[in-house]
Amino acid sequence: MKEEETLNPAFAYIAGRIDKMLVPALLNFLAQKPAHGYELIQKINESGLSEIEADPATIYRNLRRMEEDGLVLSQWETEHTGPARRSYRLSPAGCQALEFCVQLITEKVEKMTAFLDQYRREVKKG
Repeated sequence: MKEEETLNPAFAYIAGRIDKMLVPALLNFLAQKPAHGYELIQKINESGLSEIEADPATIYRNLRRMEEDGLVLSQWETEHTGPARRSYRLSPAGCQALEFCVQLITEKVEKMTAFLDQYRREVKKG
């Protein structure tokens, strides 16, 4: 287990689910700008970044968990017509978690690239 994972339990949670790409995608979109849950659902579904279908229950469950872990902050917006909406933004810990995701993904990509290179060199050489 890496040092970051032992310092923050949220990082261990992220590391265990990194292959699904949902949390990294949420962190990435929130690093760009604050957003509402519905907007995040649309962005994830349009981007194709997540291996998980971005249905409302899954997104809101992950946003709640990320807020409990201190990775995102939220507030109710009531100045619009219609019902109040919760807006989410990245916290400083969320920025660190995003960097952690980038590190994990980079390591996975390097390992996969090494595997493919070895396969092409040794197995497919004919």
